[in-house]
Amino acid sequence: MLQMFGSESDQRQGRINARVALREQCGQIEVFKDGHLYAVFAASDREFRKAVIIQLARIGAASFRELCAGFEIDRETLERYLIRSQQRGLRSVVDDKPGPRGPWKADEVTRLAVIREFVNNPAISDSEVARRVSTYRPIQVDRKMVKRILRHAGLRASADPDEEFDEIPPNQLAFRFSKSAGFQSQPDSAS
Repeated sequence: MLQMFGSESDQRQGRINARVALREQCGQIEVFKDGHLYAVFAASDREFRKAVIIQLARIGAASFRELCAGFEIDRETLERYLIRSQQRGLRSVVDDKPGPRGPWKADEVTRLAVIREFVNNPAISDSEVARRVSTYRPIQVDRKMVKRILRHAGLRASADPDEEFDEIPPNQLAFRFSKSAGFQSQPDSAS
């Protein structure tokens, strides 16, 4: 990666390939392409760093392997950046924040669907909201996601049905089960 040079300990530089080089000094990253300054950004600026990596890959200034080694990222990460930027534009990658991955990540439409289900029927449990939203959204929604979305929206989360139950007498439970299963219950002769 970047090698120390010169007498100042806060300066590092490295060559990605014959065309692209990096220099870090005083918290700034300078990117050189074909011997000319290409970009300058703060070392902590993740968004601009992603944009520079994507642009260098798009123009073919360095191979994937070279960019991954130079910027210390995985090849899969670079491929994800490029695919997402091609599908939804550069802003979708630049604004990307770390968080849940895959089907557990809630998008804006899913968050609004959770809020709508809760507002329309605040008496239902978080698990039921998750079940309902999962039926018409392409991602998996669970009770914890519902609770988090409602908390971030400033709404009071509904009571979790797993926390407290009224005790159901065994004869009531058997009666409820037989009705739901379609069985005809026998009248209790003892009463």
